[in-house]
This record gives sequence, structure tokens and C-alpha cells, in this order.
Amino acid sequence: MFSNTPAKRELRIAGTHSGKPVTITPQAEPIYHELVKLARRGNHWAQITVNAINQLASGRLHQNNIFIKPSAMNRGGTEEFVMILPGCKVTAEKLERDGFRILHFEADLNYGELIDREEKPSLYAATKRDQGWTVSTPKRKAQVENKEDRVVSICDSGYKNPRTAAQTASNRITSSPISGGGITIDRHGFDLHYTPGERKLGGLRNYKNAIRPLKNEKLHESAILLAKTMYDARNIKGVRWISEFGGSGILTQAMRILSDQKVQLKEHYVFLVNPTTSPNEAYKAASAAGLKFDRKFSSTDMLNYIGNRDQLELIGNRLRFEGGNDGSYTLLKASADVIEHGKSLQGAGAFMGTLAATAGLSLSAPASAAAFLTALGTAAATAIGLGKMGNAMVKAWLPKHHDKLKSKF
Repeated sequence: MFSNTPAKRELRIAGTHSGKPVTITPQAEPIYHELVKLARRGNHWAQITVNAINQLASGRLHQNNIFIKPSAMNRGGTEEFVMILPGCKVTAEKLERDGFRILHFEADLNYGELIDREEKPSLYAATKRDQGWTVSTPKRKAQVENKEDRVVSICDSGYKNPRTAAQTASNRITSSPISGGGITIDRHGFDLHYTPGERKLGGLRNYKNAIRPLKNEKLHESAILLAKTMYDARNIKGVRWISEFGGSGILTQAMRILSDQKVQLKEHYVFLVNPTTSPNEAYKAASAAGLKFDRKFSSTDMLNYIGNRDQLELIGNRLRFEGGNDGSYTLLKASADVIEHGKSLQGAGAFMGTLAATAGLSLSAPASAAAFLTALGTAAATAIGLGKMGNAMVKAWLPKHHDKLKSKF
């Protein structure tokens, strides 16, 4: 307070000659300069951050990378927000006089090394060899292979490494009608959007995040990278984006990021394989981003509660957005889907009743969900003997074992 040293002026880092001024506080300067150095050396994730900051000068947010989290409105008309970027969170302030001030960085300057160690989301090329599926090193620019009709799998989390994820994803995405089937996948391979993590995404254990995938901040980092990959691939015809299990949550956020920035992928297709996050939220995001659909938008096991809970709403939205005189989704198709969904629920109800009886439980009894699921596990051996229903249970609750069995046939 009594120092004669003058306060350091804020550095203008963008908008010097044209556009809106972007300044940075002295506290945030050191990290920014380090990011600029890394970007000049060709570090991809640092380039994303620096470019996003520079784009503020144009008066719009960086459409291919950015995910904005609004913060509080301050006195004087300024508004804080957070730019969530790969390896970096940037707290910025929109000024009353139509400029921006960078307030704070949370940057991991070793982000590139973490990608190399398979500890951060990245894109890989998956190829089938005689010994099984292999993956490339992480693609530095996270860009899809420039081939028409290229398949990209957005995998669930919880895999040991990208190779394990590619092996499992290869079995699952072949069930999608837009994949071209097992022969096509085995011959041409696919690109894999990999998200590391110890736990699976979505499902009943993560119910709140499963039904509201857009609110799950833990997916932002991976979703931003996927959104950038999708944006960069916008001129490649026929790219097929296929999520498996919890990958649906990441894909939902990525499509929402693109649609919020008015990006349209009208030559691309999307499909969800057994989604463990809301398929209806994914459909709305996909429609807003202009993606195309096959006859089916998703395939869901009858015991997948999250994948089935809003199917009727999804069918209604398909009729709304794809219906009409020239629409591809007719009332007849919607009616058939409603009937099919009803049969699935009826079959699931019969199976749960049979399984509960086998376990010595009554569905009407006031037993806790945990006790019921424990009893279901005890009855697994008997359930497998129920034939088709047993297979459904193995597929829904023991997906790893189901995939291993499937790969042998």
C-alpha cells in the first residue's frame, strides 16, 4: 500500500489492430507465455488453447475446441466464464466495453506426456493383425483418417489401455447397421476415441449423470477433443460416429458443443450401441448438429434400464424432427418401434420376475435395490440356463464375458 513501485499494466495479447481487445492479468502472464512457447514448437493441445484465446478478439468463441461454463455476473457489468480446453482451464472476463480479460490459467504443461502415457483422452487408429487388434500411437492432431465412410468408435471408459478398448469396441460396433459389419471393420479398421478411467460411464450406478449427460463435467475434456475431431472431419464424406456403452455420454456432449457453435455435419452418420446414458439427449444433440440416422438410432439390450427409460420420448422426437410428408421416419415406423419397445419391456419384466423367483425374492416385497441385485448375482448360474433370457442377462450385466464368448464364434 505504501510502495512506490507502479502497478504493472495488463498486456494486450489479441485484438491489437482489429477486433475486440483481449488483455491478460500479470498473474496469468507466465503460464500464457509458456503455452505460447509450446504452441510454437508444434504442441497441439497448447495450440488449441492459444488459438481459442486469440479467437476471443473476433467476438465469438472458438467453435472447434471450446466448452464454455458461465460463471457469475460481477458488479459493473462484467461477466466471468471458464473456457474448458484440453489440458487447460482458462478463467476469463467479458468486459462491459465489449472486450475480454484473461484472469487465471489452470494448465498442465505436461499434458502431451500424459497423452503418450495413455492417461488422457486421445484418438488412435485401430487395425486388426494376425495376433489381434493393435492401435497406433496417439494421433497428434486427433484427426480422423481421410477416407470416405470412415468408422470412428467412441468407447466407454474403464478399459486397461487403448488396445483392450479396441478389441472390445471392434466386437460391439459391428452390430451397428452403419458400421458395414464385421468383415468391413476387420478389413479396414477404425479410429478409436479413447477415454482413460477406472470406472465405466453412465448406467444405474451413475444414475444422475446417466440421465443428464450434458451436466457431467468429468466428460468435458474428452468431449472437447471429440468435438474438435468431428469438426476437423466435416469435409470427409460419410464418416460414421458409433459409440459403445458409456461412450454415448461423450458423444452427446461433443455433438452439443458443435450444435451450440452452429456447426453442421450433414454428410455424417451416428449410432449408439447399447448406450448407458440417455439416448434421447444424444438424439436431440445429433439432430441439432445435422447428423444423419439409419432406420434405427440405437440398439439397446432389454435389461439396460438407462438405454430404455426414454425410448418413447426418443421415438416422439424422431417423428417430430424426421417426420412429415418428405420425412424418412414415418408414423408407421414410429408405431412399429413403440410395439418393439413394449415387447422389450414385457420380456425384461418377465425375466426379472423369473430371476427374482429363482433367487427367492418377490418383486413386490420391500427389499432394497442392493439386496435385490445381490440376489440376482447369486441366481446367475440358474439364469444362464434360461436360454435366450440368460444370454440377455450375461450381455447386460457381464458384458466383458459376453464379448469374450462372442469373439470365439
